[in-house]
Amino acid sequence: MKIGVAGKGGSGKTTTSGTLARSIAARSRRVLAFDCDGNPNLGPTLGLPSDQFDEGIPLPHDVLAHIDRDGETVTELSMPLDEILDRYAAAAPGGIQLLTMARAQKPGGG
Repeated sequence: MKIGVAGKGGSGKTTTSGTLARSIAARSRRVLAFDCDGNPNLGPTLGLPSDQFDEGIPLPHDVLAHIDRDGETVTELSMPLDEILDRYAAAAPGGIQLLTMARAQKPGGG
């Protein structure tokens, strides 16, 4: 199952995503969550301790390869998923794995 959550700022995307991830994981399902927000907050919503979240490694953009196939652009992983998870995923409570596309900004940092 793949679920994407989108909407305008302040619409509850992070809260909804965190609730869905925790609910699905509670049913013994494997959950891989992506936080693609420029100011990511899904980690704390999933229960990741702040020190672990602050040290998270953002997923580099080159992990995604954009390939032209018969005039259509296809996006694929440039390395095996297990390697990506080993290098970049944070382990959140409940067995949820979190990949973050950006580093969280520290308060007052900008």
